[in-house]
Amino acid sequence: MNYLIIGKMRIVFFLITLSFLACGTDQGSTDTYTYIVQNQSGVGIKIIGYVTFTNVEEYVINLKNGEEISKVFKDGLPPRGYSWNSFFGSSNGNSGADSIKVIYNNVKFKDFNFDNLSDERNPLGPNHNNGELKATYTISQEDYQNAEDCNGNCE
Repeated sequence: MNYLIIGKMRIVFFLITLSFLACGTDQGSTDTYTYIVQNQSGVGIKIIGYVTFTNVEEYVINLKNGEEISKVFKDGLPPRGYSWNSFFGSSNGNSGADSIKVIYNNVKFKDFNFDNLSDERNPLGPNHNNGELKATYTISQEDYQNAEDCNGNCE
């Protein structure tokens, strides 16, 4: 009789242990993000990303007309997502840009930041910053035409 009770206790202990092992934190699955910036402006551009909370670090992208740059980011666990401010920020995606400046052929410029999110062309704004797995932002000739003249002092 004692062997029967001990056997049942072992089974119960095994089932309880197995249930604890099966309980883990479900952190979700990882995603891979591919973001592309295309320069179709008609001139060479320089994009400067600023991260002001890290003492105004600058991350610079230079693109000739017709060129593009892509960045692939593999998310970890727990997932944190990816967006254009990550693209224009640090190369590892840890420090997202809170403002960017697009300089067109050192003649014109356009600033984008969190203060002008209503601008439909602002890549940091809600029209472009929705965490898609694959996204392309094209800088067009119209963007160049609408940019401000910098009078020789673009940076």
